[in-house]
Amino acid sequence: MDIAFRHLSSRTVPSAHPCMTTPGANSCYADDVRKSKVPLRKNSLSSSLSSAMAGMTQGFLFRSPTTVNFGVDTATGVADFVTLHGGSKVLLVTDKGLVQHKVVQPVIQALVDGGFNPVVFDDVPPDSDLNCVQRAVEIGKKEDCDCIVAVGGGSVIDTAKVVNIGLCNDGDLRDFEGINCLTDRLKPMFVIPTTAGTGSEVSAVAMIRDLETGKKLLYGSEFLYANMAILDPQLLVSLPPKLTAATGMDAVTHCLESFVSRTSNCLSDALALEAGTMLFASLPRATGHGDDIEARSATLIASCMAGMAFTNAGVGVVHALAHSVGGKYGTHHGLTNAVLLPFGMKLNLASSAEKYAKFWRHLSGSGMFTEIGYESFVSKDHIDDLAAANLLLNGVRELMKLCKLPSRLKDIGVPELGKEELLEIAEISMTDPAIMFNPGETTVDDLVTILREAF
Repeated sequence: MDIAFRHLSSRTVPSAHPCMTTPGANSCYADDVRKSKVPLRKNSLSSSLSSAMAGMTQGFLFRSPTTVNFGVDTATGVADFVTLHGGSKVLLVTDKGLVQHKVVQPVIQALVDGGFNPVVFDDVPPDSDLNCVQRAVEIGKKEDCDCIVAVGGGSVIDTAKVVNIGLCNDGDLRDFEGINCLTDRLKPMFVIPTTAGTGSEVSAVAMIRDLETGKKLLYGSEFLYANMAILDPQLLVSLPPKLTAATGMDAVTHCLESFVSRTSNCLSDALALEAGTMLFASLPRATGHGDDIEARSATLIASCMAGMAFTNAGVGVVHALAHSVGGKYGTHHGLTNAVLLPFGMKLNLASSAEKYAKFWRHLSGSGMFTEIGYESFVSKDHIDDLAAANLLLNGVRELMKLCKLPSRLKDIGVPELGKEELLEIAEISMTDPAIMFNPGETTVDDLVTILREAF
């Protein structure tokens, strides 16, 4: 949520992008308009064109500094990139499952062949924590590692980001939690995702669990961007169907939440819209046919695009609740997002029906989704925005069914919640930075309602 960082310290909902208050923003364009001799006429544009251009004069800042390298077997070129950035001693961060199934082996071999003898830290759990990070930091410092290669899913990548903080700074890692708490560049980092969902390879944030408090800590800084994201679909072929679907739904949530975010812009919208189209089309195929390299490629690219979108526009109520539920009960982040997404969308219908409708019309206009098995994306004439938005919501539920995912919190390990537990989670979620970008005003009662309905 890079563009959002400037707003977070005040803990108030952002009303405008930074560019809106920057002296001289869009000044050249504004001068051209003022000097133009062509008279401006009201109602000179068609209603559809006017709608398409709505909001185009609002300033925004969009950043995505990570270099993206996509292609089958691109992971085997990692040593060249480490050399290019002056690395000499690599700390490779991964998890035991990837080591056991030899997914990470081609990367290790490529580094060895390139003249590096990587220090492998493979003790990252599915929901990483500060204790894990600290162990990796101690090893990295002992071995004088000067760069990091992260091979894994969101937990591994987020761990690597916070490890990088620890390698470059002394003191308690909690001291660097929050937004823009870093003042200097970190060591070069290269990210090779083995799931398609988190978008962490191109984001400037990391979420790490604090086992002492049970909460998830947010680290956000422009210095957390990786130098390079290496997208190799071959590394996803062995990912089990359930994890394929769950991580994919994280990316779907990134698309839909960033698209209606208070700080969305035309660039983030374009990325979210196209990434969403790719995910609705390819995720069922990638889930059911893991060896389909085209489907794997589409989900991997779409996840990266969605990562760029939410990094610049933010997410919303679904992620705020997922962080709180996951922090307390250890549920899988993507799966928690998937369960909560329809209920979060329902809450936002009042404020975002027009944008949800735009998303639905883009999907239904392609004509390809009925062949996949969606009934909600059959094109319809003369349908109003609210009806179209509800069809998109139903389409999300259809996607979950096609991917054979559970639809209730009770089915993913969340116990029945009493009044005190509901209020606790809701109140924690109200302090989560993600809630600030939700399009509509959100209350504790709204979050309690979502939790109750989703159970």
